Amino acid sequence: MLGACLDSLHGLVDEVIVVDTGSTDGSVALAAARGAGVVHHRWSDDFAAARNVSLDEARGRWILYIDADERVVHGSRASIEALLTGATEVAFRLLLKPTLSSTPYREYRLWRNDPRIRFEGVIHEKVVPAIHRVAEAERRGIGLADILLQHVGYEGDQTRKHARNLPLLRRQLDAEPDNLFVRDHLARVLDGLGRRDEAEAVLEQAVEVTRAASFADPVGVLACAQLVQRRRERGAAVEPLLTEARAAYPDNCVLLYEEAHELIVRGAYEEAVDRFERILAFDPAAAPPDGPAYEERILGELSHAGRAFALFKAGRYADAADAYAAAEARAPSNASYAVKRRLAQARSRPPALV
Repeated sequence: MLGACLDSLHGLVDEVIVVDTGSTDGSVALAAARGAGVVHHRWSDDFAAARNVSLDEARGRWILYIDADERVVHGSRASIEALLTGATEVAFRLLLKPTLSSTPYREYRLWRNDPRIRFEGVIHEKVVPAIHRVAEAERRGIGLADILLQHVGYEGDQTRKHARNLPLLRRQLDAEPDNLFVRDHLARVLDGLGRRDEAEAVLEQAVEVTRAASFADPVGVLACAQLVQRRRERGAAVEPLLTEARAAYPDNCVLLYEEAHELIVRGAYEEAVDRFERILAFDPAAAPPDGPAYEERILGELSHAGRAFALFKAGRYADAADAYAAAEARAPSNASYAVKRRLAQARSRPPALV
């Protein structure tokens, strides 16, 4: 992955620092061949320590923080120079797509090279508190930049990464028991390792933390949505938690999607149509800067298909046919949408007179 990352930086930056924490493959030679400065740092189960080594070595006036499994997919040298020339901000929040099939959200990835700005935490290490301390001290703002990074590290088999992250996540949670993002990641790791009961227990605890904080932390929606999805998949009751979560996060598309399916189960088809239409009207470009990121299929194909099903059950066959056609257009390889569209079209025609 490193080669594609470094290639995406070519011409955008003046200097690249790569911190090698003990690789045994050709990563060091690859980085050096592309002109990067390579620093060796023994891995100590501490992501912040490794990242701070890179910050200590960097000589540029601005820092762009990027992982080997990420790449810049939108942004030019001219636009970056225009952004930074004369800038008064202490940092900028860029756009990040966490998976290939997700919408982007904003992350703090570009900031002034300042020794006061350093990472904290062994995993899901944070630089945001330091950025805000400097911004407050110097009365500088934090801006937005339409530079887009694509993360590809969640594709493929994650078993080795899960095994590495599990003890680090537990260690970080000991230090920050109220960190909802760490709890959410821990649940995903446990699930990925086949420990579903433990994963669900972690999500239950995360929801309790969220309740205690009166749902003030927007990250709490991750645990609520995951827990609702898991309960629905195994046929457990979801309505009490879903009602509570929807009240706290009324515009979250995953919760709207789950509510739509619950309404279909109850036979409230028109209400389900309304929920799917609200999802389809969502504009990712107008999303809150803090996210969350959504699977693009929920915002398109799956909600068109769900809306089509609800319309069909409500007896609105012509509308259902149009909705299935919309789902089909977004996923032409799914032959079932064409079959369902034709069935809905057949139902919409008046009976022939004999």
